[in-house]
Amino acid sequence: MPTRVTLQQFIDEELLRVPMTLDLVIDAVQQRWRERLPGQSRGSGIDPARVLQQHRSQLSARALAVLRHSAQDDLRALQPGTAPAAGASTAKPAGRAAGLAAVPALALIDEADVAVDIEIARCTQGVKLQAEVVLRELQTYTSSLVNDANVSRDTNPFRPERMVRALWDGVQQLPMNRALMTAFLQDAAQPLATTLQRAYTAAFRRLEEQGVVPASYRTIVSSGSSPWGQTTSRYRAPDDLHLLRSSMPVSLEGLPLAQTAPASAPTAAPPAAPIAAPPAAQPPIQPHAAGGVSAAAAANTAAPDPQLIELLARLFEAIQGDQQLAPETVALMQRLQPTALRVALRDHALLDRYDHALWRFMDQLAHDIALCPPAQRMRLLGLGRNLVDHLATADPRDGHGFAWALERLLAAQRHGLNQAITAAQPVIAKLERIAADQASATTGAMPLDIATLDTVPAALMSETPAQAAGTLVATGLPAGATLRAYLQGERRTLVSLWQDRQHDLALLREPATEQLFAVRQRAIARLQTEGLAHAYKVRSLIRRSAEQVLRAL
Repeated sequence: MPTRVTLQQFIDEELLRVPMTLDLVIDAVQQRWRERLPGQSRGSGIDPARVLQQHRSQLSARALAVLRHSAQDDLRALQPGTAPAAGASTAKPAGRAAGLAAVPALALIDEADVAVDIEIARCTQGVKLQAEVVLRELQTYTSSLVNDANVSRDTNPFRPERMVRALWDGVQQLPMNRALMTAFLQDAAQPLATTLQRAYTAAFRRLEEQGVVPASYRTIVSSGSSPWGQTTSRYRAPDDLHLLRSSMPVSLEGLPLAQTAPASAPTAAPPAAPIAAPPAAQPPIQPHAAGGVSAAAAANTAAPDPQLIELLARLFEAIQGDQQLAPETVALMQRLQPTALRVALRDHALLDRYDHALWRFMDQLAHDIALCPPAQRMRLLGLGRNLVDHLATADPRDGHGFAWALERLLAAQRHGLNQAITAAQPVIAKLERIAADQASATTGAMPLDIATLDTVPAALMSETPAQAAGTLVATGLPAGATLRAYLQGERRTLVSLWQDRQHDLALLREPATEQLFAVRQRAIARLQTEGLAHAYKVRSLIRRSAEQVLRAL
């Protein structure tokens, strides 16, 4: 019987092989620099290849230490009642790119810092593309080591993003300028992808030889983040739910009795409605209606459409299976399902469009929970439960109740934003002084010599701020604007708290960690150009679920 391999044993064995992987990458970059010096070395007065040879041991030692630290955090996270230490996934680089909460001085993230993030993203994506197959194979084995039979998360302690971040932390030990460090990462992308592909292949083969049984392939769940540089939508929802509803399977036993029984039968008692409508809301009975019952009343007495019930059940089943939703959010969506069914039976517009008040309330609730800081999470969940309970007792034919609940969520969101802005006032005051000093030092108000400008060819003139910053120049990042950006080696959801009048500086807050970032908006614009930053809007849960249901048919 084979010996049971633990994650600790796998980590210890792989850490012994990491120095060899790093040496192969360093050798490849060093050989490249010997053949052709990087353009960033001009004017620096140093030989990059010689500096790399002299300090390669410091580079490897630092990268290995970062990997060991992050792997140990994975082990601690598997123990009950423990959680990884803050910032454990990656060691935060020192310097201007550090968060404001980590340094006493005000740190600004500018275009030079963003250039590093872009190279890290490119290098990581290059490794993932080249080693995609072996990464999936290795993930099934590492999931087996942590008893994750469904492969519901990435359990590889040496996944590409960690290896790239560790390599970058090691490069920062070299006595080089930042441009040369970025050049190292750029030249190391292809050698690292090739070396890691071989290392991942050897790793899962060793686990296979040691008797580890891989988890299921078919249940691998990919992360919610979009690939680097992707700008197209990942979901294609059907334009109309009518077609989706008519495609629902209906068994013969599930056909409504109203389709076979005569509509005018006086002895047929109408089925009981889930919630009776008030008498005043019922239309008057017309004397010419068959059997003394109006057409509207007959419609209410008809048995519910089984296709409608089946479609609604599948839509909520897809919502509950969404891996990007928190468990608390899924629980609230489950409590809303009976209410949605009652509304659908009375108001067919619920399944006609995606912007029904009920769907918009669900979307906003899931959005707010995802962005809620940990300190306010319990309060928001309590508000959500109270609103869901109130909607359960409201008249399902009246959409004002859902609009009222949506407004309560938006009011709570505004209150939380105002609290965050008030708490960040000392930092905002510092940024206002910086913006004022920069505005007074510029020559924007000085007169221009038009004759001199006429002698400059248009092709040689620098791009205008509108061209450089793209869509961010028009509105910038006003308070409350939310975006997803690859910043400091991690994908972050950020909320804007403040921006200056010239739309040059912005103060961003990461709700998950409550960390502040002072960022130049031109840096955010560059990330947006590279496909690494985009507006984070309220997503439609029902659209996403409809796409999944349509795919499953």
